[in-house]
Amino acid sequence: MVWKALYVASRSEKKVVVRLQELGIEAYLPLKKEQKQWSDRKKIVISPLINGYVFVNITDQQRELVFKASGVIQYVRYNGGDAIIREQEIMVLKSIEEKGYYAEAGTIEKFGSGERMLIKHGQFKGMTGIVERSSGKEIYTILLESIGYSLRINLPSEVLSKKD
Repeated sequence: MVWKALYVASRSEKKVVVRLQELGIEAYLPLKKEQKQWSDRKKIVISPLINGYVFVNITDQQRELVFKASGVIQYVRYNGGDAIIREQEIMVLKSIEEKGYYAEAGTIEKFGSGERMLIKHGQFKGMTGIVERSSGKEIYTILLESIGYSLRINLPSEVLSKKD
């Protein structure tokens, strides 16, 4: 079984996951919690971390079965075939969703904008990405290379090292 990414209809990600699970397919939708402010109230809203994507863990025999779930548009393609998502990338998404990572104390290095980095510790260990700067804070962009997508997360510089 391999993880693949699906494009799905806008704002139907949660429904597509339920339909895929009803078909016996393991589906994963990373979610985020946000506090939304309206004129009369505040509310916690749970929405997809990556709009328009659902991840499925399937066999080759199940490839066409996903299209029986209403809302599935097509597989995300990469280099002429279905994009294969590495287990490590799914684990990173799950870690982001859980909003937890482990960081060991160490010497603080300063990294330049645009430098390619490797995460040394914690839930994101082994992932590579590019450093961006935003209002004086380190923002680390993790690249999910197999689908050509990036996620921005705040990580302390203690967990980063320069990638050779």
